[in-house]
Amino acid sequence: MSKESAINVDVVIVGAGMVGLTLANLLSKQGKSLAIIDRNIPQEFDTTQPYDARVTAVSPGSQAIFEHVNAWSSMQAKRITPFNRMVVWDAVEDAKINFSASDIQHENLGHIVENLVIQTSLHEALQPQTNINWFVPVVIGNVLTREDHIEVVLDNDQVLTAKLLVGADGRRSSVRKFANINYSEKSYQQQGIVARVQTEHPHEDTAWQRFLSTGPLALLPLNNGECSIVWSVNDEEANELMELGEHEFAQALTKASGLHLGNISLCSKRATFPLVSGQAESMVQPRIALVGDAAHALHPLAGQGANLGFTDAAILAEVLAQTERDIGSVKVLRKYERARVGETQVMQRAMDAFVAAFSSTSTPVITARNYALNAANRIQPIKKYFMKQAMGLSKNRPGFAR
Repeated sequence: MSKESAINVDVVIVGAGMVGLTLANLLSKQGKSLAIIDRNIPQEFDTTQPYDARVTAVSPGSQAIFEHVNAWSSMQAKRITPFNRMVVWDAVEDAKINFSASDIQHENLGHIVENLVIQTSLHEALQPQTNINWFVPVVIGNVLTREDHIEVVLDNDQVLTAKLLVGADGRRSSVRKFANINYSEKSYQQQGIVARVQTEHPHEDTAWQRFLSTGPLALLPLNNGECSIVWSVNDEEANELMELGEHEFAQALTKASGLHLGNISLCSKRATFPLVSGQAESMVQPRIALVGDAAHALHPLAGQGANLGFTDAAILAEVLAQTERDIGSVKVLRKYERARVGETQVMQRAMDAFVAAFSSTSTPVITARNYALNAANRIQPIKKYFMKQAMGLSKNRPGFAR
């Protein structure tokens, strides 16, 4: 197809997942014309359908982004669960740290929200917009970077031209591959098991996380009284657990939880996903930017992966809004990269350190980590600092995202 018959927009976004749709809402709000490419569009959400086990702990900072694009009210109308406390404890010595929203005079620490609720609400917020072109279901066939624009050739031979191409298409990003950006990935040799469960005792609107030698177990509250679990275990144990019957799996889960919420029963099918850490060599190139899992992947133990992606979208949108330059120029895009690469790398190193420390059976390491947990629980300034960082309330964020 000739360039004359190509569709021209300001920004092409590849990936209509949670992060890609967050960016689309932010840029559409600025008046930029967009093309959104994906294999699928979000399915409609039915409030009578069972809860999905795939959830995100949405931080107050991410909530502010959703409020800014008028998507949060839609999420509230579907279903969300605020949590007021988070309790983290070590299975070996029972040292613990207790985070409470009241410690920093905040209404809550965040909300547990199904990924499908987030995605469909962001999709709905875009429907009134007239500056968006949808290309679904298609994939990219080629990318050609020119001096003053970028050309995206779809597998149906349609050509899109834009000032900027954004890869929001996950760990296996096609945009990253077309840009020849190297991506280093490290496997933890673990799987994350997700499911919905019912606990004998109330979850108390609290996110519970127990560190075991094989990996952390998180029980995240849902507003129907159930919990969504993320159980990180090594590959071999994951295979064994997935082969168990429902009753036997529930017994193993109850034991792993230390009976903290009593006996546990299974309410849904189980699913697994590989646990990896990944980092793109660069988050930008001339006319190309990466956001979310296309740029970085984290261990889920702190629940920060999706929130980092939402912040990527907010920072990139702010950088593009504030420039009078060509939005695809590398000078502009480097501002976004500089603002994000430090935080994402620090978070990755912190997750690696947590995994290493809590999987160790060394007596000195066990002693040290329990001392650190207890000390952090006692020293309020340290605890409050960690809480504000995790809640997305730091000062180096866009004003609308605090």
